[in-house]
Amino acid sequence: QALVDSICSFWMQEYKIDGFRFDFTKGFTNTPYPATSGDVWASSYDASRIKILKRMTTEIWKRKPEAIVIFEHLSDNKEEAELANHGIMLWGNMVHNFNQATMGYTQESDLSWAAYTNRAGWQKPNLVTYMESHDEERLMYKNIMYGKTEGDYSTADQATALRRMEAAATLFFAIPGPKMVWQFGERGYDVSINYNDRTGQKPPKWDYMKDANRKHLYNVYSNLIELKKTVPAFSTTNFTMQTTGIVKSIALNHPDGDILVIANFDTKENYIKPGFSQTGLWYDHFAGDSIMVTDKGMTLYSLPGAYHLFSQKKLKGFNIITGIDDKPVIEPHDRLNIYPNPASDIIYIATNSDTQKTIRIMSLTGAKVLEKQSVQEKEPISINNL
Repeated sequence: QALVDSICSFWMQEYKIDGFRFDFTKGFTNTPYPATSGDVWASSYDASRIKILKRMTTEIWKRKPEAIVIFEHLSDNKEEAELANHGIMLWGNMVHNFNQATMGYTQESDLSWAAYTNRAGWQKPNLVTYMESHDEERLMYKNIMYGKTEGDYSTADQATALRRMEAAATLFFAIPGPKMVWQFGERGYDVSINYNDRTGQKPPKWDYMKDANRKHLYNVYSNLIELKKTVPAFSTTNFTMQTTGIVKSIALNHPDGDILVIANFDTKENYIKPGFSQTGLWYDHFAGDSIMVTDKGMTLYSLPGAYHLFSQKKLKGFNIITGIDDKPVIEPHDRLNIYPNPASDIIYIATNSDTQKTIRIMSLTGAKVLEKQSVQEKEPISINNL
């Protein structure tokens, strides 16, 4: 113990270390856990281990009060709660649950355990939730290998899978508390953990940044991280989660403005009730649009894999993607252009593809008001009668 204190003290003083992430801290114990104990991973509550770990971290903070201390502990929740309330951050493994959602499976996709408030006894937001790590298979790899297909919609399709990773990230960052992002998760890394053996070197795949869909995922991550650092609602203690079903939502309530995140992880269309906290104008952040909420219990129509971050104020990164001229204002490699705005006679829906597609226009209440097939890259739609 004294040696650990001396080493940590030296590193903080000599190399200006900001803090430490300790691996497998359940091993900091003098309690034997023989193979016959039934607890070879030492997960049971261990009061003597807690005493050791509290003393160790207290010594670190004596030398540097602002030092960050993170444990990969993964023990009994009662023990983790006691350590978290002492000021220690603890790993929160949610890989399997997030991956079940991105692949389109309801079973075991509940994200409740990703929030510190859903863990008994936790008083501080010291849960470092993650949806990818060095120990588990990459989400995108499993999406492509095992993703669910329903009709012509498949979560194994690369573009679709990347879009669903955006939905997962939006929920992930919205949950109050610190987060860990594993390398290249923000680009949809899909090289298996077993490539070049489990712990072998993996290719960095810098070419991902030339792919429009991967770059879009990267930009979503970047914007969400910026919002998490600067928008008070992302640090609120007043939040609720509805994450047991295939449609998931998180409501962040704050005097500075509420935020509502919702994602449809189903493989089919759904009518959903977002559960707005107030009536009035809400901004659909990633759509660059807005919605007038006249009924807090209103129902909206949602395509499979669709996600929304609704806010009462315009947030940094809110971009209106339609313009008042006859020229699209977003880059041509993006998925969709709709213009002009406003319009009373004709709108154009432009894509990069001349393949068969369905164009469907819904009202805010979810009623279908127009549907047609198109093979054109630039399809004119008459809206005289809408």
